Amino acid sequence: MKSTTSRNLPALANLVALEATVRKGSVTEAADELCLTQSAVSKQLTELENFLGVRLLDRRKGGVVATATGAEYLKRVTQVLNLLEEATLEVLTGRGSGGRLDLSVPVSLGNIWLLPRMLQFAKQHPQIQLNITTKVGPVDLPHSGLDAAIMYCGGPPPGHFGVEVMPLELFPVCAPERRPRGGSLAQALRQLPLLHQHTALDAWPAYLAQIGAKVARPGDGPRYGLLTMGLQAAVSGMGIALLPEFVAGDDLRAGRLIRLSDTSYLSPKSYYFVCLDEKRANPTLVTFLDWLLQTAKADAHRPRHRLTPARPT
Repeated sequence: MKSTTSRNLPALANLVALEATVRKGSVTEAADELCLTQSAVSKQLTELENFLGVRLLDRRKGGVVATATGAEYLKRVTQVLNLLEEATLEVLTGRGSGGRLDLSVPVSLGNIWLLPRMLQFAKQHPQIQLNITTKVGPVDLPHSGLDAAIMYCGGPPPGHFGVEVMPLELFPVCAPERRPRGGSLAQALRQLPLLHQHTALDAWPAYLAQIGAKVARPGDGPRYGLLTMGLQAAVSGMGIALLPEFVAGDDLRAGRLIRLSDTSYLSPKSYYFVCLDEKRANPTLVTFLDWLLQTAKADAHRPRHRLTPARPT
């Protein structure tokens, strides 16, 4: 199908057919997804190849795969289709003037730190629709359909733009009833299990080396997938956890936890705001990032909990 304008643009339906066929690896499955016949999808793919004058697909007995040219072309086409869908959804949801941002955040950071502050953002920017999902571990932004993510990492991957939002600063805490006589961290380390986080398994060994403490097997002890799980384990009296202020703060204030040392461990990784390079100038994204960094900066200047003196026995 030749372009009906002076621009070298193929039909949108042909591009959608290409994306669905390569993603599904089958013309038949692409046709089912698009609610078309197999012959209709095959015709659209042929039209696209004729328009471009190159072969985009290898049709094999087991399915369909993109050629090297097709894969490179589809990579850029997919970005355009995602942007087009995003712009359309903004208009359909009535948010075209302010924009919409789809964001992924770590579970504990999102539930404990970010969501309680979202009313402030909504009041300041009522024209922006912010959609938040949670994710444990890295986020594959090119294939996620998301605009950005807050990730716990050492920095943005290639092809991405990233800004450090906050460090992960951890300190030892335990339930008050588990504090040993005398209340020192050294005594607690000898008597209580160490509670570990899957995302920072190096934290306890590194912290012990930092303070010069020796534990026979520093890797022993229960392991938890979320910071909030480590928090609940510590509150329940299961041992000593290394937790950040934003996770342990409420329980320290309520007396459900005590801090065992003023010395903190600063993880080599931090929480980063990450997006694809091509989205870094998006006005909605820039607005949210500015608010996020200001909020994190203000939070960093608030008083932190210090070592709780042991009561006389």
